[in-house]
Amino acid sequence: MRRALALAVEQGLGRDAAILHNNLAFATWEHEGPAAALALCGEGIELCERRGIAGIAVVVAAMRLTFLAAGGRSEDALADALPLAERAQTAGDAASLIEIHSVQLGLVGKRGGGAQAAAAAQLGATARETGEPQMMAQAFAAAAQLMLADGHNEQAKALLEELERTSGNRDDTYYAAHLSELVRCALALGNPALASRLIAGVEPRTPLQQHALAASRAALAEAAGDHTTAAVAYAEAAMRWRQFGDVPELAYALLGQEHCLVALGTPGADGPLSEARELFTAMGYAPALDETDAMLQRAAAPTS
Repeated sequence: MRRALALAVEQGLGRDAAILHNNLAFATWEHEGPAAALALCGEGIELCERRGIAGIAVVVAAMRLTFLAAGGRSEDALADALPLAERAQTAGDAASLIEIHSVQLGLVGKRGGGAQAAAAAQLGATARETGEPQMMAQAFAAAAQLMLADGHNEQAKALLEELERTSGNRDDTYYAAHLSELVRCALALGNPALASRLIAGVEPRTPLQQHALAASRAALAEAAGDHTTAAVAYAEAAMRWRQFGDVPELAYALLGQEHCLVALGTPGADGPLSEARELFTAMGYAPALDETDAMLQRAAAPTS
């Protein structure tokens, strides 16, 4: 793909080169993580702007938001989302709009924004109409999380169950990217069976799929009360996400590891939590930050 891109650029095939930039960034994300993919997006957008290929520039820029969020750059993603949504709306690019709104609403949920159930329902409905598994994976993950945060548990459960029943999504990259989040939502609903079904059929073909499965299985082990297994699994997941560069998932893996270490009564178990707190603070993830602060306060409290 890199060779084809170089040839397209050499031969002045601007549109072909722009599409190849998009495809290469996407493939790079699966294997090397969001930081490497971001760099390629920047190159692709610059090429599109030089050649006047506005439509593909919007597609690449929408995907770039996903990589910004995965890299922990919440503020940058949110700042870019609104003007980009206006461009996508003007261009009639429904797929890019779904990605933009999925990133935007997903971050709002993670950062503690409330009263978004109507927007979440609309996002889910719009994605459903496309019939595209990757659109549904992005939108349903964001919508379910927002509904859960707003206390609409039944609606969140319905979205997760619908996504679990949707055929053709287990090999999708966006499904893998949101898998750990989907599992956390199902477990927050007290439904480990649904969480298990969400990971069933996902094959560890790419690093992204491998890391998501590792994190999801750690969460399932914790939910089952096997804190010893889960602590080890979370530590492995944290190592994987750190190397891959997915900052939110690293923070959640560290938080999960801390849960298990505390449950096991491990002395000096606040190391992962301190790092998780730094990451959640930088990303503005208020609910997760509140949880980490509460755990740190409990750890610091004198024992009788």
